[in-house]
Amino acid sequence: MVDTLIATVGASLYVNISKDDELKKLYESERLEELADKLLDNKIKQENERMLGAEINSVESIIKEGYIEERKNLYFLVSDTKTGEKVGKLLEAYFKYSKDSSFEKVEVKKIERLDDENREDFKRYGLKNLVKSMSAILKEHGPSTIINATGGYKAQIAFALALGQGMNIPVYYQFERFPTVIKLPPLPLSLDYKLYLDYLYFIDQFDDEGFIEYTPEIANQYKVLDERLTPLFNFGDVDNVKYIELSPMGQVFIESAKQFFNLTKKNQLSLKHRKNDLIMQYSNSEEHSKKIILEFNLEDKFKKLDFIEKVYVKGGNEKEVSGKRNQVKIFGDEIKIILNTKKGTLYLGVQTTAENAEEMLLAKEKIEEFINNNF
Repeated sequence: MVDTLIATVGASLYVNISKDDELKKLYESERLEELADKLLDNKIKQENERMLGAEINSVESIIKEGYIEERKNLYFLVSDTKTGEKVGKLLEAYFKYSKDSSFEKVEVKKIERLDDENREDFKRYGLKNLVKSMSAILKEHGPSTIINATGGYKAQIAFALALGQGMNIPVYYQFERFPTVIKLPPLPLSLDYKLYLDYLYFIDQFDDEGFIEYTPEIANQYKVLDERLTPLFNFGDVDNVKYIELSPMGQVFIESAKQFFNLTKKNQLSLKHRKNDLIMQYSNSEEHSKKIILEFNLEDKFKKLDFIEKVYVKGGNEKEVSGKRNQVKIFGDEIKIILNTKKGTLYLGVQTTAENAEEMLLAKEKIEEFINNNF
């Protein structure tokens, strides 16, 4: 049953409001709930439905056409701009108080760096963050979700459509002169899950950051990639250092593969228990690392994960870390962990009982969940 809707957001509502002096005054003074109440007036709908903008009209069309069966969750994805934030709050109020179109939960999510005034940020981070945000919602709600890609930048349509197809999620769009939304046809592409698994050792390095330094080791790995994967990566320079980054379409590919794994493969897999005691390896000369291990009782904590055979310290620093995410990445036949604590950072290598790429993915997910719950 479809009960969750993701909607991209643009500026059409703001543009339309700006043409009406009364509505514009409410918007500029940030009396957004009062403005939402005005927009809910049937008189506006009857006299000038287009005043409501692409987002409201398309969401209400999806409801009227019966494409969503229960109105539980509505997510608005807004740009990283002042206009995006204000329009998001206005849409939230509108669908909170609407008699015919309200949802149980309406949430606005700002997409970091999705701002077309900063072209480089938009290209390198914004579109990928949009894909990540959509993917997180889709992971939470699964096949009960649909996407409305009507609002926002034109580039969002292509990525929303590609992600929807990769995750088998319907995508809807309302053209300006169309009275209702339409379901967009699929793009001429398909997800090659095996290709993702075959090159997981390379692809997973781009998780979180999205770009890494193009070292000789990375260059050698890139050179042997299947040619079907190379369009998913871009190159650039930062402070005269060459880097390689995941493109927005590369992010779509990875998120789609992860979703396929979680929905169709994960529950069929299991990890063997280690045969011997856990090995926790570190040098006594690394006093600071040793203090973190003892203070946070790391050895006993990792023993609880019975598929881990060995944990060894690769380095660390004493700099206090706050608010920085821990990282877990697959690198070849081992898993790397960057563990941030108030006492400093530890760089760990982990060997597990995983015997293939899918089991490595499962091990990674279990370690991520464990670390996030314990640190």
